[in-house]
Amino acid sequence: MSDISTLMDSVYDLYEKSVHVLEDDQKLPPRDVMEEVCQTLLNVSCLREEGRFPTFRVCFIKPDSELLDTYIYSHALLFKEPILFTTRELHKLAPALNANMSYLMLDVTERPFKAIGIIASYTAWQKIVTRELASGNRMPRVPNVLVAGPGELKLCFGETSIVNYSAGRCVFYRTDVFTSTPIADALRKDSAISEKERLQLLYRVLWEVGFFAHGATILIVPDAESCEEFIDIKYELPSRFRFGDEYDIDKTSGAHHEKELVTYADMIAKLTSVDGAVVLTKDLDLLGFGAEVLMEKMGSRHPRMKFIGYDDQEQTYKTFQDNGMRHRAGYRFCSSVKDSVAFVVSQDGTIEACTKHDGKVLVYDNVSLPMI
Repeated sequence: MSDISTLMDSVYDLYEKSVHVLEDDQKLPPRDVMEEVCQTLLNVSCLREEGRFPTFRVCFIKPDSELLDTYIYSHALLFKEPILFTTRELHKLAPALNANMSYLMLDVTERPFKAIGIIASYTAWQKIVTRELASGNRMPRVPNVLVAGPGELKLCFGETSIVNYSAGRCVFYRTDVFTSTPIADALRKDSAISEKERLQLLYRVLWEVGFFAHGATILIVPDAESCEEFIDIKYELPSRFRFGDEYDIDKTSGAHHEKELVTYADMIAKLTSVDGAVVLTKDLDLLGFGAEVLMEKMGSRHPRMKFIGYDDQEQTYKTFQDNGMRHRAGYRFCSSVKDSVAFVVSQDGTIEACTKHDGKVLVYDNVSLPMI
């Protein structure tokens, strides 16, 4: 099982740092158990069923766990007879599993491991779709392994990705960029928007953009005057946060408030479909979209860069030139516009966040969206 040793070597320490563990049922199983489970899942991930590769999640929580009682729309259904956790059995079972709304429950207390049931989840996901909520946890917040594609596994907490393993390589995600880094400080500075609303909007927008799979740039600036020298906004479309409804007392409470926030976020996400950046202020007011970063206004010198890894260590092997035009434009913009923040989303959904801090453009890549 040495082919997944890279994943096993790092996952436990990273999980403890990334997740505030509250319950025993939110802890990972022993390493030898995880390694065996992941190897089986890796085998299954490469097998087609009716022409399609499987995608599903497995978890380790007990069906009678009190933790599940807190998720009133999740239901633990048990097989009448447990199913052996083998490549052959999973290959046939996988098409019945929905990675967005279910977990396959494993009993790993003794070998051979067995699949004992399915957790069917109907939580905030439905409320997000119906615009009753702007964000939230669609599934119980327990450790799980997602089979994401052939040869690709993700260790997750609920739906938040922590480590992605693909073809022997691990990609580590940051889950705290929006809450406890210089990026978060820059977003908060001189903003009148509450932390909750800021996270809800950014989470929703970036989540939607990831599904569009076209890539995007979102620039957040102190105000219109701070950036007018450095960008040309093709489609100016001024709008106040949530269309200004925060000032209408009769419309700011309950479901209407949430639906307006989601409607506003979805509009912004769709604007990224046009070439160019979407530009927002610190108060999340919209300035426009289709914005071009005016490189000639920023000089020819590369900005001083600092790439930060998941462990807060500087990744000195990364350079400005390693990245594409969209990313380099974001770096230059943040270097030129004081207190600005840029989010650059790749076509594969990978999110990068940057801002200028202590004289350097600080870059966090592989950002994982927070669940709130």
